[in-house]
Amino acid sequence: MSETKCQKNRRILVIDDNRAIHDDFRKIFCPPDLTDGDLESFEKALFGEMKQASRRVCFDIDSAYQGQEGLEMARQALASGKPYATAFIDVRMPPGWDGVETVEEIWKVDPDLQVVICSAYSDYSWNDLLAGVGHSDRLVILKKPFDPIEAQQLAQALTEKWRLLQESKNKLNDLEKIVGARTAELQAEIVERKQLEAQFRQAQKMEAFGQLAGGVAHDFNNLLAVIMGFANLLRDTEELGAEAREQIEQVHLAGERAANLTRQLLTFSRKRDMQIRSLNLNDVIGDMAKMLVRLIGEDIKLDCKFSPNLPRVQADPSMMEQVLMNLVVNARDAMPKGGHLMISTDAVVIESSHTRGQSEARAGDFVCLSVRDTGCGMTPEVRARIFEPFFTTKGVGKGTGLGLATVFGIVKQHLGWIEVASEVGLGTSFKIFIPVTSQPAPERQAKVVESKTGEGTETVLLVEDEEAVRGLLKIILQRHGYRVLEAASGSAALLVWKKYGTQIDLLLTDMIMPDGLTGRELAKQLLAQEPGLKVVYSSGYDDDPEGTAFISRGTAVFLQKPYTPKKLIQTVRQCLDG
Repeated sequence: MSETKCQKNRRILVIDDNRAIHDDFRKIFCPPDLTDGDLESFEKALFGEMKQASRRVCFDIDSAYQGQEGLEMARQALASGKPYATAFIDVRMPPGWDGVETVEEIWKVDPDLQVVICSAYSDYSWNDLLAGVGHSDRLVILKKPFDPIEAQQLAQALTEKWRLLQESKNKLNDLEKIVGARTAELQAEIVERKQLEAQFRQAQKMEAFGQLAGGVAHDFNNLLAVIMGFANLLRDTEELGAEAREQIEQVHLAGERAANLTRQLLTFSRKRDMQIRSLNLNDVIGDMAKMLVRLIGEDIKLDCKFSPNLPRVQADPSMMEQVLMNLVVNARDAMPKGGHLMISTDAVVIESSHTRGQSEARAGDFVCLSVRDTGCGMTPEVRARIFEPFFTTKGVGKGTGLGLATVFGIVKQHLGWIEVASEVGLGTSFKIFIPVTSQPAPERQAKVVESKTGEGTETVLLVEDEEAVRGLLKIILQRHGYRVLEAASGSAALLVWKKYGTQIDLLLTDMIMPDGLTGRELAKQLLAQEPGLKVVYSSGYDDDPEGTAFISRGTAVFLQKPYTPKKLIQTVRQCLDG
């Protein structure tokens, strides 16, 4: 920033072809030096005592005798950083330029110069001068012969005017710099705000997709539970012929594929139950390395780089495997002619500055899983939609559009975020950030041996609002010897309990029911009356905000719809025996 205050400039250029005029100006503008003692003597003689008197200002005078010479001196002074403040120019200077022409040329070089035109010719009118140099607030006419005091006052006024002009220009320059800097800041803030608004809209859109996907998956799981359940019952019928058995098997397989799609939708909507434990992502990648090599094929080179002493994270191992699998498959499909796939892990500390422009990011300690390919890359338009469910750039039958949506849901459910960088023709990089945990590695647990029989005679209170599902579960349980008391809602279940409470051994309840009393709330009321009651929860998804934490603490058994009759009977039996 320039200095706003400008030092006084007492440099004056005199341009006149008459050397005597130069001597006169020097006497006027540079009076003989008087010492302080001399000045005090004069004051005593004049006033009889010491007085504060005004001293005449001494100017720095340079002389030029023709207009061309004056122009060159003005140019050199300006170039050296010591410009003239004022010029006294004679109007007639034969044989060269006259005063008007000299002023025109000098102002082209130094437009701030304050000019006094000195004229002894009465026939050179003011209008003639204005016709030559135009109207200007930098021009004053001084008639010869002039009074020395008048010239002295002109010099003082015009040099001060020049100084004030420089100060005003400096202030304007400073102001322009301030305005420019603030404008740049505002533009940056506007860009950042637009990015945040776009990220917020994207987050809202993804949240809406998640709610839709979760609701669709829940309804489909109820339907699939009925389809797959009766298909399993028919398949286990001994009298069934070979052809019919094969047809039922195809129904069951189609149901499994549909159930897999709904599981992916539930993952995207972050409504899948997680089996959280402390784990090292290096172990996850290492256990999958051989399978990944077979998955990508021989024309793609796989490089894995593991960060030593990688911190542990709280995560579901199977979900982390699914994240890695989906990203690798996505990278493979982006490199149909082969390429290079790099998987790496690293411990990173995210600073607050990194979170700007990343709405999901936050400061702290994280483990970063990076999957980078040298494939075809993505355009910004495609990049903006890759996590939307069912969005795909692959051909018909080559992708469901749920792979990256599933990755998005899993990472969000693990309180992390994803950063994507991609350039068409160069490749794509996915970086997954998962928060670090201080939890130690879990102890290896002995493998649980499944019960071979699920037969029983206990009484089960079955609470399910979907009539078809309730009917199927009743048939399965009764075929295995259980006595079933059924209810279509939580309120109805309380009435059944009031009548048969002492006879009921196990509560099998849906988590979400229409009358406002959830499965957990129902179980809480019944457990308050009978603490020894066994409870099995079931749902197309866990819509309770505390549901996952409640189940992962081991205080309940959970069955994710759809499930097989065998899984149902095993779960009921194990819960009763536990």
